[in-house]
Amino acid sequence: MDNLGWVQELIAAPDLEALGTVLDARLHVYVDRGVPADERLLAERCAFEHEVRRYLARAQERGYAYQQRFPRMPSTWVDFVNQNKAAESEIARLNVRRAYEDGRHEAAEAVKEGWTTPTTPSVVQPFDPIAMIDRLVQDAVAQRLQVLPAPNVGSISPAADPACNNQAAENNSCRMSDVLAEFLRPLDRKRKHTAKGRGEAAPVVQFAVDLLGDPRMDELTEPKWKLLDEALPDIPNRDNIPRKFSETLFQRYKYAESTKWSKLERVTTTTIKSRYWAGLYKFVDFAIAEKHYRGPRPKFVCIDPENLAPLPRDAFDDDELLTLLQLPLFTGCKNRVHVWQPGGYFVQSHIYWGFLICILTGMRPGEVGQLKCADIRTDGEFYYFDLRPFDARNGRVAVKDLRNLKTNAAGRVIPIHPLLIELGLLDRMQELMDQKENRLFPEWDAYTRKDGTIRWSQPLSKAWQYVKTKLKLDRADLTLYSTRHLMADWLDNEAIAQRTRDRILGHASDVRGRYGRKGILDPQIAAKIEALEPQVIKQMREILLAAKNRADAGELTMLKTY
Repeated sequence: MDNLGWVQELIAAPDLEALGTVLDARLHVYVDRGVPADERLLAERCAFEHEVRRYLARAQERGYAYQQRFPRMPSTWVDFVNQNKAAESEIARLNVRRAYEDGRHEAAEAVKEGWTTPTTPSVVQPFDPIAMIDRLVQDAVAQRLQVLPAPNVGSISPAADPACNNQAAENNSCRMSDVLAEFLRPLDRKRKHTAKGRGEAAPVVQFAVDLLGDPRMDELTEPKWKLLDEALPDIPNRDNIPRKFSETLFQRYKYAESTKWSKLERVTTTTIKSRYWAGLYKFVDFAIAEKHYRGPRPKFVCIDPENLAPLPRDAFDDDELLTLLQLPLFTGCKNRVHVWQPGGYFVQSHIYWGFLICILTGMRPGEVGQLKCADIRTDGEFYYFDLRPFDARNGRVAVKDLRNLKTNAAGRVIPIHPLLIELGLLDRMQELMDQKENRLFPEWDAYTRKDGTIRWSQPLSKAWQYVKTKLKLDRADLTLYSTRHLMADWLDNEAIAQRTRDRILGHASDVRGRYGRKGILDPQIAAKIEALEPQVIKQMREILLAAKNRADAGELTMLKTY
């Protein structure tokens, strides 16, 4: 076992780069020594070959480009394997010769060449180097464990085995990465609803895998959970981190560690609690339910004093809102694609309507993207968006046909502001219905996450990021959701009751708010929304209708996006 010192070096290696450094150096040493001369040396090399194969599989799984960091490794690896094959062939040849010449003088000559003489002449056991690999490595690890209380061996673990199961044999517990793969595996249509939110948990679980070295689930002891808990507050946000070092949470963590937090900031306490802790709890609960983890559910509590406090969102200022609406998208743009460049075309695209509906109704961007033509309804006097999951008066519907709402309180009816109707929203609805189109914005593409869940806000969110940069809106508390806060401010200024405010915005209210005539448009509420026109809305009307009137008069060419 004296020749297996590299096993201890692999155990001590903290990450893939350190592992690669050890393996690359050892490969050159072995290749320089040439073909091994006896079974003992070949067995050691086969054990090393096994670990290199594990490393290559793990690097490929993690997306680590080891070829760029160790450019000589591929060719050296080929030479190393060829030497091992040559040694195996030579040993097999000598074993046959030794068996044939058993008891004769030639057997003694074979011993002089360095090959082991069998102790039982009548039985020749063929050499199987692969069978020796795990035993040799396990012996070395066992010796190492006697002096190290809890070595990190996750980096030299095999790649995820899809056949991972719950056998009770020692060292047969699933790796954390195996359970993560199962956690993220798409479910069949009857169980798909149970996987909601797993995609959001994946980054922080992968951080745990990388930080802890992909341990077996039965190795997740209290000290390891504590180590993870203490590391989570030390993850920086993406600001001022080069893209190649910010693809994963662990990369950001290591970058902050290596740069000593130069020009970096920690994430907010909301991110730690709502994303990191919640994601890990979801994963652990899954592992416990599937009997991959039999320990107690950990409790995460660590918050660093340097972690940022959550920043409350604020509403648009009047000047910011008017500056937004003076962009070419709303006043005359270059063409269907270049809507942010001035020109002679009027394009009422899904982005055009998305911004205006969010501003004038307080709806969430994801709610706007899901609107159907049939969701625009009227009671004979007022028009409104019907955001209920389904209309119970028409009977039951299949679960697949329910609207994807953020919360139960999000199911509501919302009066449509008259300005939206003046701009032609009802005309759009009628034209699409004449074309047998169900969706109000058929060009609005949803984003599907890896776990199969759908995110409808993506197109408008991307447009907002561009607009924010173009207008140099650097106020930290200004986001796309500020449109909801703007509507809330307008409602507050009109002294509209809290319960009515909550119902319009789709916020959870007290228990009493869940009873009564659900979803029925209150004429008094509708009248207040219709009359809701502070000074800034009057200015909005002037800007928006001026462009619409120019298009109707032929001064701007109207282009449709459907």
